[in-house]
Amino acid sequence: MSEPPLYQDSLITVTADRITTGALSCPMHEVSELRIRGGTGIEEKIFLSLIAFFALGVAGVGLMLSDRGELLLGLGLAAVTIWIIFQHCTLTLITAGEKRVLLRHRDVRYVRKVRNVIDDAVEALRDEAGR
Repeated sequence: MSEPPLYQDSLITVTADRITTGALSCPMHEVSELRIRGGTGIEEKIFLSLIAFFALGVAGVGLMLSDRGELLLGLGLAAVTIWIIFQHCTLTLITAGEKRVLLRHRDVRYVRKVRNVIDDAVEALRDEAGR
């Protein structure tokens, strides 16, 4: 009989003993660390969108004044902020001597929720082993 999942959706299944995503399956006792990299929350996306809008305004002024430097500055800043907005958040699983990307998603809150479930399962396993 398989163990009931602590968390399960279309991308990942977490049980007390194992993490499974697509082709990756890892025993929970091998997890030594989880790292989140990249991604932006909704507040950051709103702020960055305002910066991109402002940067496009600067580019428009540069275009109207035939100021190539101002135009390039505005377009460059807009491009960078839009690129940051659309970055994926990556959850990396670190085991003894190996790093594997466990999950890549645009919603940083979702990735944090999955990491918290895995952290709780690892902590429970360590507490159980320590008894």
